[in-house]
Amino acid sequence: MIDFHTHPVLVEEMVIRYPELEKAAREVFFIGNRLQPLETFLLELDISGLQRAVLLPLETTRTRGLPIYSNEQIAELVAMAPERFVGFASVDPLAPDAPDRLERAVADLGLRGLKLSPPSQEFYPGDRAVYPLYERAQALGIPVIIHAGMSWEPRARLVWGHPLHLEPVLADFPHLRIVATHFAWPWSLEVAALALRYPNLYVDTAALYFDNPDDFITDLLVRRVPLTLIEHSLRHQVVFGSNYPRVEIKNMARAVRRVGLSEKTLTMVFEENALRLLGDSER
Repeated sequence: MIDFHTHPVLVEEMVIRYPELEKAAREVFFIGNRLQPLETFLLELDISGLQRAVLLPLETTRTRGLPIYSNEQIAELVAMAPERFVGFASVDPLAPDAPDRLERAVADLGLRGLKLSPPSQEFYPGDRAVYPLYERAQALGIPVIIHAGMSWEPRARLVWGHPLHLEPVLADFPHLRIVATHFAWPWSLEVAALALRYPNLYVDTAALYFDNPDDFITDLLVRRVPLTLIEHSLRHQVVFGSNYPRVEIKNMARAVRRVGLSEKTLTMVFEENALRLLGDSER
C-alpha cells in the first residue's frame, strides 16, 4: 500500500545536512510544524498500514528563489529507506533544458515520476512551451503529478490550479499518465468529469481545506462527488495521498477507509492504482 502524495520538508536529518531546506519549508511550502526525525515519517506509514510513500520535490528557483528539495536531495533521502520511499523529480517546466534534466533525474538518480505545480511554478499546464517536457515524460514511461485546486502558498493564484487547464494535455498526450492532486478542490466535480472523459487522468485524495480529515473526505466523496461515481466509474483512477506533513498520514488513511468505499475499491485506491502508475503492477 502506497501514500502517493508526501512532502519530506520536515525531515530533521535532511534539514541538518541542508539548512536551506528549512527556509524552503517555511517560506515556500508555508508550513510551521516542527521538524521531525525520519523515524516519525516511517512510523506514520507503519501505523497507517502503508508500506511506501512517494516523495515530492518542487523546482521553484525561478519563481521563489529556491527549490523545495532538489532531485539530488530526494534521491539521497530515498537511499536512507529504499524499501519505503519512491522518489519523484521536479524541473522548471519553462526551462529549455527541462526535458534533459528530467531524463537525467530518471536515468542517473533513479527517480520515478515528475512533480509540477502551476501555482508555484507560475505556468499553465496547456502552455505549448511545456509540451517537450510532457513528450519526454511520456517517452520515459513515468507518471506526472500536477498540483490542481487550491494552494496554501501565499503567492499562489487560484487560476493557475484550475483543473480544466489540464484538458489540452490530457487530449494531446493520451498515453501520459497524469495525477491531479487534492481532488482539485474546490473544483472536484470538474476534475471528476475530466477523469470520466480521459482515462489517463488520475486524482489523489490529498485534500484537507477545512475541519478534519473525516469531515472533509466525507464532504468531498459523498456530497460533492457522489460515492457511486467513484465506485462505478472512477475507482481505477483514484490513488490515496495524505499530503503529509500538512496532514498526518494515519488520519487521512482512516478518513478514506471510513468514507464508505467498498473493500475492492479501497484496495484499488491504496494499492493497485498506484502500482499501475509506477509500473510495478507486473512485478
